[in-house]
Amino acid sequence: MIWTLHAILLPLIFVTGTLVGSFSNVCIYRLPWEKSVIWPPSCCPRCLATIRARDNVPVLGYLTLRGRCRECGATFSGRYAAIELLVGLLFVAVYAVDVMAEPRLMYGGELALALASAAYHAGLATLLVVATFIDYDYEIIPDSVTVTGMVLGLAVGAIVPEIRMEPGRAESTLGGLGTGVLGLVVGGGVIYAVRLLGWVLFRKEGMGLGDVTLVAMIGGFLGWQATPLVLFLGAIVGLVHGGIRLALILGDRLAGRPARTSAIPFGPYLSLAALILMLGWRWLWPGWLGELFRTYAEVGEFLLGMLLDMAFGGG
Repeated sequence: MIWTLHAILLPLIFVTGTLVGSFSNVCIYRLPWEKSVIWPPSCCPRCLATIRARDNVPVLGYLTLRGRCRECGATFSGRYAAIELLVGLLFVAVYAVDVMAEPRLMYGGELALALASAAYHAGLATLLVVATFIDYDYEIIPDSVTVTGMVLGLAVGAIVPEIRMEPGRAESTLGGLGTGVLGLVVGGGVIYAVRLLGWVLFRKEGMGLGDVTLVAMIGGFLGWQATPLVLFLGAIVGLVHGGIRLALILGDRLAGRPARTSAIPFGPYLSLAALILMLGWRWLWPGWLGELFRTYAEVGEFLLGMLLDMAFGGG
């Protein structure tokens, strides 16, 4: 019975994801310019002809028109269809992790909670995609993305406190709200501290304010427990990508080609880290990632105890 339900829902979830991906493209294109994402309808950037409904079908519309405007023949970037496909696949992946891999459903567990959790995490995945591509294009992350995400993460986490992943799952509205608020404060606070430290040491912003609000949003969604691990994974992803870029630059120099100089902001690394953590949490937390978190927690408790003892202790 449960696998029949999966077979019915999976195609619907993928199609829903591509539709959300289509709207994500609108947000990526318009939000940096503070334009409405509702009106006017999508149009060709060259001739301004409104794109017909049949041509606006995610992925298929692009393939049918071969990436060109029906009216003037202007070429559309293949990234539009790629983002639609990406969000559709992310929706399927979130459903697979939150619903299909939930062992309690096989024994009559709460299907509604699992579906709600999948929708919750799919919402975060969408916000991360929008933030990533805007940051990549313009090196900014609009508050309209992150602040909206903060409010959504805190509100849903309080209304349905069991919706987060372990150990961020709470049993009461107050607990769910507290977990989200603490995640927001810890995430945003750590990045803001790095930003200030960069200014003090190098007279240069270590991190942008967009990164501060991005990690605060992630913490509000996933809880404070996930926040330090997102930062840790984000640094690893950044180092790996930086090493690859360095190798490519050295290869260009040795071959006498112009070196690649375009930089990638840190926001996409943080978003990718959050997605990895969200999709792999069920398997990572019982293993090395959980041990890493507990080590961080023990070190933090030790340092906090030392500070309190120095501040208030006697003799």
